[in-house]
Amino acid sequence: MARWLAVLLVLCVIGLAADGYAVVPKARLTGVRFLSSANYTRVILDLTGRVKFTINTLAASPKRRLPPRIYMDLVGARLTARRHRVDVKDRLVQRIRLGQFKENVVRVVLDLKYPGNHDAVLLANPHRLMVDVERRGGSGDRGQLAVRKIVLDPGHGGKDPGAVGAGGLREKDVVLRVARKLAPLLRRRMGADVVLTRNTDVFIPLKGRTAMANAEQADLFLSIHANASHNRRAGGLETYYLDKTTDEATMKLAARENGTARRNLTDLQIMLSDLKLNVYLPDSISLASHLQSSLVKTTRPHYSRAKDLGVKKGLFYVLVGARMPAALAELFFVSNRREARALKRPEFQNAIAGGLFQGIKNYADRLRERGNP
Repeated sequence: MARWLAVLLVLCVIGLAADGYAVVPKARLTGVRFLSSANYTRVILDLTGRVKFTINTLAASPKRRLPPRIYMDLVGARLTARRHRVDVKDRLVQRIRLGQFKENVVRVVLDLKYPGNHDAVLLANPHRLMVDVERRGGSGDRGQLAVRKIVLDPGHGGKDPGAVGAGGLREKDVVLRVARKLAPLLRRRMGADVVLTRNTDVFIPLKGRTAMANAEQADLFLSIHANASHNRRAGGLETYYLDKTTDEATMKLAARENGTARRNLTDLQIMLSDLKLNVYLPDSISLASHLQSSLVKTTRPHYSRAKDLGVKKGLFYVLVGARMPAALAELFFVSNRREARALKRPEFQNAIAGGLFQGIKNYADRLRERGNP
């Protein structure tokens, strides 16, 4: 028995490979995808399980004819993707190269055209590593904020109805109608360039919604939803910005909107501890506050029971990675019969759209008061 224990100990020591990489159960890297715009590229690495990763940069080496690079080591991974090289050839990234660097480490290299800023985040359900690359001097370095381009995100859609409430009212239908009413208000009264993540009843993955806002180099991102509760008497308005929270009710709401189990929000908590949120967090809080106060003020004349549930922080995947101030509005409860009846009325939808418009305008006006263009 002692001999076998000694053998096992030796194997464990061997498993602690050079560079501090420990052998752990391997996830598979099964594929690589990318989204591109003029100053922004998102690379998505599809995984079958949890990994750890490091990320570094290398300067260009003209003598060796090597471009600037970003490279990531995925610890606890093995490579099963069919393609080990993906040609991107957009304005930022030339190609993506994949290789089994060590027995339990996959190395991913992004060959760049120019030195770039980068952020990387691990997400679960499904497991994936998202890497955002932005050209230095691009939208992330604009310094002063202005509200010229707005991306509106009507939640859910297509195969995902969202919450289904009293009388069969579907969240996806309500929020699309509100977004369609809000967009022309922003165009006519603010002169804003407005983009909808969806303009019809189609399904768009959560990661694609924020990616669209980043690709559009938007100055503001608003995700529009309707609430629901097992308590049929629950009602009111609330607006969220992205941040960690321990509030159980908020965690349950986020799990529903994220389409994930409550326990999986722990992964998002861990991710947020490393995510660089500080640059946009104050403006996201300001945006959410203006939206909430305007929604309450505008809707109460049409629905006297409109309850102000306040501005809150929450873990919503759809806000992760937004490179601009971002908020998520929960427009009453489809599970509340009174509120569901109100939400079906076009004039009440107009009032909600008006409240969202006024909140965005107030936020933009405050930016100008601070001396922004």
